[in-house]
Amino acid sequence: MTCARPTFAEISEWVTDYEKQDRVAHATVHVLPQEDPAHLESGIVAVHLNHGPTSIYRDLDCDPKWTAALTERSGAFPLSGGHLIALGEELLTTGRLSEYLHSRTN
Repeated sequence: MTCARPTFAEISEWVTDYEKQDRVAHATVHVLPQEDPAHLESGIVAVHLNHGPTSIYRDLDCDPKWTAALTERSGAFPLSGGHLIALGEELLTTGRLSEYLHSRTN
């Protein structure tokens, strides 16, 4: 299904604007080119969690709503109390980034 999506440049600008206000704690955020042939002009937001065994890919569906896909890393990932707190901060700010992207899309 083809639907209107923001451009790669728009998404990149939104992520930059968000990070000026509230950086994604401990995580690394990238805007990547869209691989879907129907939306090559658009992009996805990838958040690499530094304190958890996953990366989160944020993509826009046709509702339009930003949805998350979590990819698992292999192997054990033991966490101390401090790392658990940092993981929670990464997830919280990733959620805030998602809400920000949603507000910019609407």
